Amino acid sequence: MTITPTSSTTATTSTTTTPVGGALTGSKDEFLKLFMAQLQHQDPLDPKNGSDMVAQLAQFSSVEQATETNKHLADLAAAQVSASNESLSTLVGRTCNATAGDFQLDRGGAMPAVSLTASGVMKGASLVISDANGVEVNRIKIADGLTSAQVTWDGNNASGVPAAPGSYHVAVEPGTSGATITSQWHGRIDAVELTDAGARLRMGGVLLAPTDVRTIGLTSLTTQTGSGVSP
Repeated sequence: MTITPTSSTTATTSTTTTPVGGALTGSKDEFLKLFMAQLQHQDPLDPKNGSDMVAQLAQFSSVEQATETNKHLADLAAAQVSASNESLSTLVGRTCNATAGDFQLDRGGAMPAVSLTASGVMKGASLVISDANGVEVNRIKIADGLTSAQVTWDGNNASGVPAAPGSYHVAVEPGTSGATITSQWHGRIDAVELTDAGARLRMGGVLLAPTDVRTIGLTSLTTQTGSGVSP
């Protein structure tokens, strides 16, 4: 006698995929539900063999372990960020030098000075501030004949209008002397700002990345405000 099954369901093997972001999709409970549904609806005349079941159970165990690992890694990363932010708080109130480059204008205080040091006498040099699109916002000429200077941008554009808060870049054009000029923000760290982009150090009216800090002093310093050059 030939027995013909009235219905059959093709057995499928559930798989776990990892999206571009790196997070596991689904959960171990969903995986187990799929596994049980597969056992309930498999063809009774052609059941899954033991080795396939063991492989799926091993896969389930791997998913569970990976989920727990991701959770522990997330907790560890959060703890490291918290410890890093706490250590940055020791900079508040101290005078620091930080690389002058990209910065955030926040108009939360007076602009810090940019300290310039040249390998030779400067001639025709200028401090140039540009916006996030590379458009020049203001240009401050540096007095000729100096090998060092402190220049303070007042936060205004070339027309004297306050620049809008946002991303900016400060750089030095060396002029005609050919001297190598290094530039650093010089001022007191007023606060640590916890932004969406990470921790930022407030130095007067600018926000700087902690990695920009080059030297850390012990005392505070009040800098000159407004545009101009001081030898």
